[in-house]
Order: sequence, then structure tokens, then C-alpha cells
Amino acid sequence: MKVSVEKLPTSEAVLEVDVTWDEMEKASEKAYRKLVKQVDVQGFRRGKAPRSLLERKLGKEYIYQEGLDDLISDAYRDALKEHDIVPITQPKLDAPTFEMGQPYHFHITVPIITPPVLGDYHALHIEREEVDVTSEEVEKELETMLNQRATWNIVERPAEYNDRVTVDLKLTAEDKSISDLKDNPFELTTERHGLFHGMDEHVVGMQVGESKTFSTTIPEDYSNEKLAGKQADYEITLHKVETKQLPELNDALASEVSEGAFETLEDLRKAISDEILEGKKRSARDGLREKVVNAVIEQAQVTLHPLLVEEEAEEMLHQLSHLLEQQRLTLDQYLMMTRQSREEYLETLKPDAEKRAKRQLVLDEVANQESITVGADEIEALFRAYEQAGQHLSRNEGQIRALAVSYRREKAITRLVELTTDPDPDAPNEVTETEEVSAENAQAAALVADSLSEEVAQDSNSKGLQDANTTDDATETETSASAQEA
Repeated sequence: MKVSVEKLPTSEAVLEVDVTWDEMEKASEKAYRKLVKQVDVQGFRRGKAPRSLLERKLGKEYIYQEGLDDLISDAYRDALKEHDIVPITQPKLDAPTFEMGQPYHFHITVPIITPPVLGDYHALHIEREEVDVTSEEVEKELETMLNQRATWNIVERPAEYNDRVTVDLKLTAEDKSISDLKDNPFELTTERHGLFHGMDEHVVGMQVGESKTFSTTIPEDYSNEKLAGKQADYEITLHKVETKQLPELNDALASEVSEGAFETLEDLRKAISDEILEGKKRSARDGLREKVVNAVIEQAQVTLHPLLVEEEAEEMLHQLSHLLEQQRLTLDQYLMMTRQSREEYLETLKPDAEKRAKRQLVLDEVANQESITVGADEIEALFRAYEQAGQHLSRNEGQIRALAVSYRREKAITRLVELTTDPDPDAPNEVTETEEVSAENAQAAALVADSLSEEVAQDSNSKGLQDANTTDDATETETSASAQEA
């Protein structure tokens, strides 16, 4: 067979195949030998009937077509292997009806993964971010600790800002009930945002037992468009006023909050500073990785077939459905709450899906160029990490492949960081940054099932739950939670 392959700019490959009649004859003979073992012909045991009788039973063209189908399959499989073609989905076959005694031509069009053309990423240099901790940050953390241990004492005076009040609160907009809360506590603040914006100033000055009606305007940027900019009418009855009393900031408190680990306040301050610094360093390392990867992607020429983006969007939706299940929501319920069809929501995912697909292709190509591999011992370590995290994965071929692909991309990122940045000054002696980061990300890869890009999934989940809170059915829950958080 004569086979030519053309890779198109549209991320498709077209296979043009010419078959001589002699090749058709040989293929039909091969098909006969296969079919005669499968078909019963009266008077003969299976596999023994002459071809003429089999043709009479099945039809001569049937046997030739069977042989042609095998030729098409062989040509497609061999072309994928010879030309290093990675198909995205099943090919489209254009195979006209053959004529006896005549040569045959067919062509196959298949969407493919086109390897990106990388820029000179070895020439990139990304500066590490220097991080430090200010005394203000430490004191803010101490203040949080104090507030967590604060006590509330009932006072007999009008309500003031920073007090905690307990009220019955009825909120309506355009004669529609938005919230009806009983004995609901919240702190009075000058910085309230969202649905209850403007409420606190009317509560300040109220006495216990007093009832009051007033109106505010819901902010124009409120997430529920049906309520944004509308007048909010309140009916409030005040039941209790409490003032906050903070514990004294001293050595005794330091020992209490640390369960005896630190005897002095200065020791606690030092520990808080160290913890904040370590968190900042982790954040800086994560940010550095993203800067490096984004710089390499920006350099690269990436061609994406639309099907690849669609498949990635479907995968993101599948991952979101698992996250929703953990919150006891089905995907259908979520879509109903966000007032979107499945197709509409998939469209909203496509921009992120395109970014993910580009990222994956670029990292795969970096791994190819840097000869990065994943060994059996590394896969075994990933399975052990899953087990230590309480997840027992089935060790089938698909799962092993998914882990290998995910971890190979992690190693590609580590290699890029090594190539484009100065060594980490905080890396332990005799341990290179590459080894350290690879070890960390082996754990990370193991804890992210089916190669999930965690930040994207969380963004989608967070966005969806925020949208869900804006529906009429969820409004009362939202208002109650907002008041308590305030």
C-alpha cells in the first residue's frame, strides 16, 4: 500500500492510501481464511469449506470488503506508529465503494495532538522573590489568637460598634421576604459588605427590647442581580447587647495557647514569625513555579484542536461533580442552582480548559526534550503516598498511566525551575532544590487524583457555590451566614 500523511495546521492529520488490486486479492484471501473458521457451511467442518462455497453463502463482495476493512485498520495503525501521531478521538473515514478488479483509494482524517514548538526556555531567568515578616503581621496573628479567646459580657446600655447583638431580623425587598431570622447574633461593624450593607448604623444606639424599622439600598455590585440596587426594608427587635473582653497578652497566655510549648510571649512571637515566614516561602516557591511555567508557555507556539479543549472541559466538569458530591450536591442540583444548562456551563469552562490543555502539552514537550522519565519505583512511591493519605487506588494500567503522566509533568516543572532560577538559598545542605521539590511534588501529585489542576477546580467550585447562594431558595441561608460572619 502507498500511504502518505499530511499534518494540517488545524491539528489534524490526513492519511491518503492507495491499494492495488493485487493487494485487495491478498487481503480477501486472508479474510477468507479467517471467515471460514467462523461460518458454518453445510457438508463441511469449520475451516474446511472451499472459498467458492463460502462466497456463495456470504457473497463474494462481503469477503473482499472484510479484507478491505482489515487493510484500512492496518494502514491506520501503522501510520500512527510510523509518523508518531497521537489521535484525540476516532478518525473520520472516507472509503468509497470498491469495484472488482480496480485499484482502490481511501483517506482518513483524524484530530491529533500537535506537539508545541518551544522557545529557548534555557535562556529564561526568573528572579526569586525575597520574603520577610513584619512585626505588624506577628501582632495581627496574636490579635487573632486573643479574639479567639475573647469572652462576651452582657451590658445594659445602647448598642455600639464592635458590640455583639442578638436580634430578630426580618428583611424584605419589593414585598418579597429575603430573610426572617430569630435570635441571630452578629457583631456591629463599620465595614460590612454585601446584602446587609448599611444595616449596622441603624442598630447602633438601640436599647434592649427596642424594635425598629428602616430601609437601606442593596449594593449595585451584589451578586444576585435580582436584588442588586433594590431597597431593603428591615424590621429589627434587639434582645441582647454584649461587649468583648480580651484576655491579657502575657507569658501565661503564651503558654496556654501553645499548650505549654512556649513559656514566654517572646518565644511565642518568634514561633509565629517563623510560621508566617515558612508559609510565605511556600507561597513564593509555588508562585515561582507558576511564573516559570507561564513564561515557557508564553514562548511556545501551541496549536489546539477544538476537541482537545472540549475534552478538557468535560474532564473539569467531571472533577467538579466529585467535589460537589463531597458537599452532598449532585451536578444537576448545582446546575439548577446556577441556572445554567450543562452545555452553558461547559462553555464557561472552556477558557480555563484551553489554558490547562496548553499547559499540559507544553510540559509534556519539555519532558520529551529534557528526557524526563518516571520509574517504576517512583510510581510505587506515589501509590504508597495515596495509601498513607487514606486512599487506596486500584493498580490497573489506566491508573498507573495517569500517575506517570501527572508526575512526569511535575518533574518537568521542577527541571524548568532548576534551569531558569538561582538555587534556593534555604535548601538544606547536600540536597539540591530539584531533589527537594521533586520529593514535595511527588506527594502533591499523589494527593491530586486523576491529574486535577487543583486551583482551577477550586475556582470553579467556589464560583459555583457563590452563584448558588444568589438564588431565591438559598437567600435565607445566605443572609443568616452573612450576619453571623459579620
